[in-house]
Amino acid sequence: MPIVLVVLATLFFQIWLLATWFGFDLKLAVLDSLATVSAIVISVAVLGAVLSRYTPTRDKFLFAGLVAIALSVVLFQLTYPAFEYYGKGNEVYLEFLRRSAPIRIFIGIAITVIASAAFIFYSRIKELEDAQRQSAVTSSMAREAELQKLQLQLQPHFLFNSLNSINALILVQPPKAREMVQQLSDFLRATLRRADEQWITLAQEADYLRLYLSIEKVRFGHRLEVQMDLDEQIQMWLIPPLLLQPLVENAIKFGLYGTTDKVVINLHTLREGDSLLVEISNPFDADMQPSEGSGFGLSGLKRRLYLLYSRNDLLTTRIEENKFIVRLILPEMLET
Repeated sequence: MPIVLVVLATLFFQIWLLATWFGFDLKLAVLDSLATVSAIVISVAVLGAVLSRYTPTRDKFLFAGLVAIALSVVLFQLTYPAFEYYGKGNEVYLEFLRRSAPIRIFIGIAITVIASAAFIFYSRIKELEDAQRQSAVTSSMAREAELQKLQLQLQPHFLFNSLNSINALILVQPPKAREMVQQLSDFLRATLRRADEQWITLAQEADYLRLYLSIEKVRFGHRLEVQMDLDEQIQMWLIPPLLLQPLVENAIKFGLYGTTDKVVINLHTLREGDSLLVEISNPFDADMQPSEGSGFGLSGLKRRLYLLYSRNDLLTTRIEENKFIVRLILPEMLET
């Protein structure tokens, strides 16, 4: 639409110029203007078609300029007989036509060159936008693939631990082994139903967590107690799936390591401003910890959180009064 307006404006300006400034007959002014503007429009259109099909990788502007000059000269030569026909018998107009021929050619070349430069710049911008869009798509696909990989890494780890526990119970406590197999089946079935979801509610994650704990309680019996304090007002808070389970698993592993006493794991959630705060604590004795340090899952969870929220400060740990505390901050994303 803007191009059409420019063409019409140019046409009416030339008609006004020829009829008012130079004093030619209105019909002659209209015919002259139509032929002139049409030649320029055709020149620009042909040049655009040429550049859209072939543009050299080097000296693009030189190529476009040479094509613009050639087109302008050829089209003026083709339309010149029409100008002479329009002004037949009008010596004043024919003399004006001869005198204005170089100016007409120059104006045609200038407009065509400017149009070709604009076309090249536009094409370059489009190429850059397409490249950026493709890069964004590729980056998004890589990000999703890494998130999926990190999430799937949690499943085999938990599965192997559970299978080892079942194997240990088969001979000494077959009923507990069967109970654990059923609970593990329920947990994996519930997890698979949500495999393709990027977000679940806090309430759904709590259900997963209870399934997981039911398995661990078969394994550890009375030694394990987990106290969960979930704020009822934030049950619909959206979080990444299987986010709390590896944290609780980590707390159980390091809280129970090296002791036969009862261990209490605390999980507390509350809202702080526009964020969900989760704190998980377990007993900690620096002299009774396995050599590998922080345990499986924390580094992977930090990476997941960064990919989802673009922040590195959402998962922190500290030791306070013989307790190992994991603090998780999740920005608000309420379900609509």
